[in-house]
Amino acid sequence: MHPYHDLLLHYGGYGCVECGKCVALCPMAETARPFSRDKSPRGLVQQVLDAVALDEMPALRDCLQCRSCSQTCPASVDVAGLISALRTQAGYAAATCMVCGRPLMPAPALSYLHRAVGEAYEQKLVYPSLCPDCKRRAYVRNNS
Repeated sequence: MHPYHDLLLHYGGYGCVECGKCVALCPMAETARPFSRDKSPRGLVQQVLDAVALDEMPALRDCLQCRSCSQTCPASVDVAGLISALRTQAGYAAATCMVCGRPLMPAPALSYLHRAVGEAYEQKLVYPSLCPDCKRRAYVRNNS
């Protein structure tokens, strides 16, 4: 039996049509250097379908959990959900939402943001430290 069969069923991975829409919107092209097919949402789904070992999937460590891939997928594959479940299975430490505690991005992605923004702009990292729901609530609260 396929080691990721239940996850592929639950998150719709078997339905991937490899259209590439998820790759076009994925910010990993900017944050994960060098970017490759293996570090893309489509590449990750293919690796899961091919039963690649968790420690050989670079996208698990680099994904920012922005959910762009899942929102744009015409086949309704929840790639971000699949990545989150695989990270949990692999035991990877991830940053969590500072309000609700929901898992966000992995530690390497958060350290990339810290390096890119710099220490002087530490307060600008508040929104990346929030899950999408808490971001919306904070935006409405700060701009109403």
